Amino acid sequence: MFGILAPPFRSFSNIANFIGNSVPVLLITVGVAIVIIGGGIDLSMGTVAGLSAGVTLWTLVSGASTPIAVLAGVGVGLGFGLLNGLLITIFGISDFIVTLGSLSLASGALAVLVGTTQLSGANNSAFSAIANGSVVGIPNPIWIATIIVLLVQFFLGMTIFGRRTFALGIRSAAADSAGVRIKSVRLLTFTMSGLLAGTAGVLLASQLGAAQAALGAGFNLTAIAGAVIGGVSLAGGRGSAWAAIFGGLLLATIQQGLRFMGIDAIYFTIVTGLCIVGGVVFDRQVRQLGLSIARKQNGEVRVIRVQPPADQDVPATSVGS
Repeated sequence: MFGILAPPFRSFSNIANFIGNSVPVLLITVGVAIVIIGGGIDLSMGTVAGLSAGVTLWTLVSGASTPIAVLAGVGVGLGFGLLNGLLITIFGISDFIVTLGSLSLASGALAVLVGTTQLSGANNSAFSAIANGSVVGIPNPIWIATIIVLLVQFFLGMTIFGRRTFALGIRSAAADSAGVRIKSVRLLTFTMSGLLAGTAGVLLASQLGAAQAALGAGFNLTAIAGAVIGGVSLAGGRGSAWAAIFGGLLLATIQQGLRFMGIDAIYFTIVTGLCIVGGVVFDRQVRQLGLSIARKQNGEVRVIRVQPPADQDVPATSVGS
């Protein structure tokens, strides 16, 4: 549709560039999807990715090498994910409250780090090539995202921790009674989300070469919306890395198409909100339909007890007569 309304949207170079530029938010979406599949929610990883980008650039500006800067950026995301997981599993705090607090902490730390303007000046060709280079005409971020998504999908579909993640999302109490180590699985899901956010932050820093206080803030809800659109159930227990990528790409396509059509970016925020609400309603209907079908297949019969009228005599039945 956007190719018809905006012809430049159909060019291969534009499609490749927009997918490459969307990789950071796609990685955040995959990380958030892992948490959601495990029955949790993470509101902070977009902002954490922004802080990761800021720390990466600050490390480069301070004179560190590219590998050290990359490790610093990824370490920030990993640290926040681990912190979230520990607070949730050890102290039993709501994941909503913990990740909301992490969002605020990361936002404040980024504002202090970059100041009132922006952090820039990392003139490093090797670091810039991470996100701005290409192999056989395909941007490097696409290759990076492909490898990461394959690894995540392998984790979810082929490992015992992946199966336990789905079991935890379906029903934590049942998973606990079945011997699933709930705390370790939940800790791992949040840690993986942080690791992917840190990686996304490094790519953001490489793409932009600068960071400002609001960097990544718009990704928090976009990541959740992308996961929901892709078919990841907010109730937990259903979804995949590929589903999250599909939903994230669909949102990125809508955003890029609106931009080419000259429509104000504020409407994309409205679209994001509608996607989240619509996804929740749709998921609820699908679950209710599934329960209804399961009841019919199991031959469940509702037994209705009929009480006779108060003035009606009920004949007594004698046993053995």
